[in-house]
Amino acid sequence: MLDKAIEWLSDNAPKIVEALQEPASQTKIKELESLVGKALPEDFIRLYKTHNGTNPDIFANFAYGMPFISIEKSIEQIKGFDHPNDDNQLSFSDDEIKRNYTFGKLRIPIGDDSGTCLICVDLDPTQNGNYGQVILIDYEKNVGLKLADSVEKYILKFTSDLISGKYKLQEDALEDGVHWLEPEREIDPGNWFNSPTWQYVPGSNFS
Repeated sequence: MLDKAIEWLSDNAPKIVEALQEPASQTKIKELESLVGKALPEDFIRLYKTHNGTNPDIFANFAYGMPFISIEKSIEQIKGFDHPNDDNQLSFSDDEIKRNYTFGKLRIPIGDDSGTCLICVDLDPTQNGNYGQVILIDYEKNVGLKLADSVEKYILKFTSDLISGKYKLQEDALEDGVHWLEPEREIDPGNWFNSPTWQYVPGSNFS
């Protein structure tokens, strides 16, 4: 699933490849599955059996310009929830995403910008959504956006965008010897309010 993306990164941003961690253990995958109380999607398992996120001690990011977090970090975040969800209603969400909460045990974080947004695998979609869809939660602006129908499609989109030149390496980071992916505005959900792709969302600044 990651082969073509890693091939591109190896040629253009090898320090990101160096930051990718060894596969997650079956023990941790089972621990996460037990914690959420539902079957993990097969493509989620395949992703983490390939690489267990990026090393948090190395300055590196991944799809949509966000760091790819380890399964241990996902477990840690989910264990922080006292209830199945926080009942903190989103002010806006795409039709495939339930709006009645922001954080919950059935939204498994896989990407974290450590500031305002999480990329999650959603095991609790609406009837219009897909089990295992990939979503972005902007918890500062209380917005939920659907990014892909599945983890596999999320990675395929990342790969396609890499190959088609929709990412570049951030120049300031390069000066410091860091390979940091900068997505074009059109594919940057962390800055959805400045993107033509999400101009339909209330609060968008795009014109």
